[in-house]
Amino acid sequence: MVSAGAPVDLEIKAVERHRDLTALKMELSINTADFHGADFGLGPPTTDFAQFWLLDPVGRKLYFTLREQDGKKAFGTRKNSTTDSFRKGTRYPVEVYFPPLPAGVKQVTVLAMAGLGELTGIPVTDGAPPPVAKPGEEGQADPGGVFQWPVTPPTADAWSYVADVQEYVETPERSVTQQGEDETVALRTDVLFAFDQATLSPKAASILRDVAQETRERADPARPPIEIEGHTDSKGEDAYNQRLSERRAKAVRDYLARILGVDYTYRATGKGEHEPIAKNERPDGGDNPEGRARNRRVEISYKVKNRTPDMTVTLSPSATTGATVAAGPAPFRGDDLGPVVGSLTRGELRLDVHPLYRDGALLVAPFEIENTNKEMFVVPVPQPFSAVFAHEYVAMSPFSAITLVDEATKARYFGTRTSESHFLQNGVTTIPAGSTQRGYIYFPAPPEGATSMTFDVKDLGTVRNVPVSR
Repeated sequence: MVSAGAPVDLEIKAVERHRDLTALKMELSINTADFHGADFGLGPPTTDFAQFWLLDPVGRKLYFTLREQDGKKAFGTRKNSTTDSFRKGTRYPVEVYFPPLPAGVKQVTVLAMAGLGELTGIPVTDGAPPPVAKPGEEGQADPGGVFQWPVTPPTADAWSYVADVQEYVETPERSVTQQGEDETVALRTDVLFAFDQATLSPKAASILRDVAQETRERADPARPPIEIEGHTDSKGEDAYNQRLSERRAKAVRDYLARILGVDYTYRATGKGEHEPIAKNERPDGGDNPEGRARNRRVEISYKVKNRTPDMTVTLSPSATTGATVAAGPAPFRGDDLGPVVGSLTRGELRLDVHPLYRDGALLVAPFEIENTNKEMFVVPVPQPFSAVFAHEYVAMSPFSAITLVDEATKARYFGTRTSESHFLQNGVTTIPAGSTQRGYIYFPAPPEGATSMTFDVKDLGTVRNVPVSR
């Protein structure tokens, strides 16, 4: 199982399940000049391989490497010093350790930085001997040989972290956020109420009927309550905004309660202007109307019903398009990206878009970035496909300018993340003249009926009708 990433070839040997940890065993080799490999560690040049992750795409869980502390060295293979380089033609066995996988997880996806692609459908094996310390070799191996760096198994107090994958989908009327078992539907009050009012508008009825249907399908009545929170922007007096947010939350609660009935418990509160999700002003101090519009909202939050391990409910902008679908992991794909379905160019960098595909409950967007300049290196800092004024949900991601749009519902899908600063996508390293580097972004999966999406790069252009496959 091999993935090529400029300038690294990675071969997965095994993902082994042990009682107290999961061992990822692989072999790295370099196909160009000597490579330092700093992108595998954290921060400045390091000796470890912290920037690998295991993704359970069905359970929407991301497993981080076991480390000495948060942000410190990862256990497993460690180079002899920060100045050690990978030599072209030499093969390097590498072990990296993760928290233990649940027994029901049979396949995982391996994610990495340094321009490496995603490796889907990697089987999880049981019964291998537990990892042991290895002293490693001194010096450097000859090209074509195998060189073993030291291996340090994790200690009993190793830092361990498993994160829920966070998903976000937005339409002009609403957004949906999911993190683990928690789901929040945020309705823009501009489509529910007239200006400065707390009486539901005629249009609000059809919107709230859809929300009620979706809530009945997804919310678990055994884990109450359904939370309804009102929010305003920062214009006006604080006390007035607080009262307005409370009145609007109660209006939405009363409407939902009439439809959903007594099987659910409800709690309505107002937050006023104190919990914005977007900036009310632009960085230059000017007004930000779009940010204010997102802040004026009523949020409906609940616990999602338990699902069987092989099924998922897609994150949907409306109940009429959501669906319960099979959510098996994608098979191993390697370097087979499929045909180029469209291209976008920024300066001397060309981005080639390939077909999208489902990996468990998520959607993968693979692409390639080529440096079309034949005479010089391009060092894309800052990232070549990040947006200057990106949506706040993805503002810190390497590819913040890239989103997917479902033209049928006008829903915009943003890259998944586990925190405000960690996203399920790789970054771009230096691309030599005439070379190509592979990229990927994990998005929420659209409903089963979606057979194509629009690949949108903010302030650059779109590629329409990008096919969605299994």
